[in-house]
Amino acid sequence: MKTSTRTLQIDARLNGPPRSANGGFACGTIAQALGGTASVRLIRPVPLETPLEVEADVDGLVAQVVDPRHQLVAEVRQVDPFTMSPPVTPGFDDAEAARASSPLHGFRHLLSNCVVCGPKRTDGLHVTPGPLATRSDVLVAPFLPLERDATDGVVHPAAVWGALDCPSYPATSLLDGRIGLLGTLAAHRNRDVLVGERLVVVGWTIENHGRSTQTASALLDERGMVVASARAVWIELRHQGLVRLAGRFRQSFARSNRSVEVTRRGL
Repeated sequence: MKTSTRTLQIDARLNGPPRSANGGFACGTIAQALGGTASVRLIRPVPLETPLEVEADVDGLVAQVVDPRHQLVAEVRQVDPFTMSPPVTPGFDDAEAARASSPLHGFRHLLSNCVVCGPKRTDGLHVTPGPLATRSDVLVAPFLPLERDATDGVVHPAAVWGALDCPSYPATSLLDGRIGLLGTLAAHRNRDVLVGERLVVVGWTIENHGRSTQTASALLDERGMVVASARAVWIELRHQGLVRLAGRFRQSFARSNRSVEVTRRGL
């Protein structure tokens, strides 16, 4: 079968875990090779500042991404446009409160420096998800896109994918301190996202199958309309003890819960 080849590269700024790309930014960048609305399956961590070859079939519907050592990094296929509707439509103030209560605050962890959800990342998206006050099974974060992730006022598609990525993490895994990796991300943008919009990202779980969890996320405008949405599959690590974060996540969330409870009691 004939193929077409193009090269892409993920900028060093766009990291998730140390030394590898944020999954959403990586998937969004790869998806552009097939027109933007696609499903990307990550095979291994996507390296930064490394030329990657995208080898698409003659119809441009399926492609593989390989690194300079010819190792398979990702597989991507074009999908039909879709819209995922969230179970709730929180406002921007709700999203800011959820971000403030996120278990990701207050200590160093694997994602402290993530360009999307890293709480202290000064040049990131600041999309740090936290539990919605009225529904702890739903993760929410505000998204106020800036010029650095846009061209002529239009936010780069890969940045939209990035914003949809971290809030799609399973809420129970985040709150219980269980660590998982993004396996697959599919996304579709209903329209362009503009710099300066006050947006809300909502993430929720669809179904759980052992260590595999299907989730979704949606980007809402101030009217509660879905601007873009995604479907994701997260794979929980088999040996949680190898990543020594669970206790710290639990301690951080326990502190957040106590703070919320005190506030509710008016103390």
